[in-house]
Amino acid sequence: MKSYLRYLLVIAAVAASMLGSCYAADSEEPLFPYPTPPDTMVALQPRCDFIVSRFWDRCNFGTAFRNPQRLHRAMGDWFYIMQHASADTVFSSIDKLLARFAKKGNETLALAGIAEEWLFSDTAEIRSDEVYRPFAAAAASHRKINNADKARYQAQLQIIDNSRIGANVRDFEFVRPDGTTGRLSEITGASVLLFFNDPDCSDCNMARVRLAADYNANELIRRGELAIVCLYPGEADDQWKSTAAHYPANWAVGAMEDADMWFDLRTSPSFYFLNSRHKMLAKDLDLDYLLGAFRVANTRATTTEQ
Repeated sequence: MKSYLRYLLVIAAVAASMLGSCYAADSEEPLFPYPTPPDTMVALQPRCDFIVSRFWDRCNFGTAFRNPQRLHRAMGDWFYIMQHASADTVFSSIDKLLARFAKKGNETLALAGIAEEWLFSDTAEIRSDEVYRPFAAAAASHRKINNADKARYQAQLQIIDNSRIGANVRDFEFVRPDGTTGRLSEITGASVLLFFNDPDCSDCNMARVRLAADYNANELIRRGELAIVCLYPGEADDQWKSTAAHYPANWAVGAMEDADMWFDLRTSPSFYFLNSRHKMLAKDLDLDYLLGAFRVANTRATTTEQ
């Protein structure tokens, strides 16, 4: 509710020309006056483009970095408004901001940290890998940032790039319940569903039961139109092997100890949908949506066969 209220307040401020400045959702005075679109600009996207592209023009960064909480709020307002701006404007404005601190490691690290909290952390209010990536990339490659911090951002970039829509998923290995090794490249099917789950997670167990019992999913698997790869992001210990031995026989089942180094597993269970060449087509999928899609696909296939 707090996140939604903040969103409404910021957007309402944009729509109302912001009366010379946009107030943060907690009603405190902003760090600096935000840009005000001209009255002749009435459509929401152009107004947001105007604000996003000029957002930092009146910011005194010397003062801003000494007020981290207020800078955090200002960046949050910027990110909220970005949701209604054009992609070109969003990314050019991010590049412009980061370029100002290309030679300053501490400032770049601070900006990346704030962006991570808003866009990428487990508690992120505005989850966006695409918007966050330039900040992580700037910190990961900065000469004046220590290696430990750079390594953390480099690891995040690896996850983002491997999990992005359109990426060719790496040919990873997994350990089957019988102790043998499997690979993604061995999985065949017109479509592939990667299903990351943990036996100790109640939501995962419910998803596993529902998916295993779904008639349409099983029909698609039978016809070779779908392959389900059920992956435990942990060690293939005896307890997991004993549990996984009872998973559906028509699934590929394995433990992938380094899964969190390659995939975004902030939610559990996590679903990734790939094509036959293992190119990422969709992620962050809801199980109800998946089951509905399987129903539609199976109905169409059945109708075609008839």
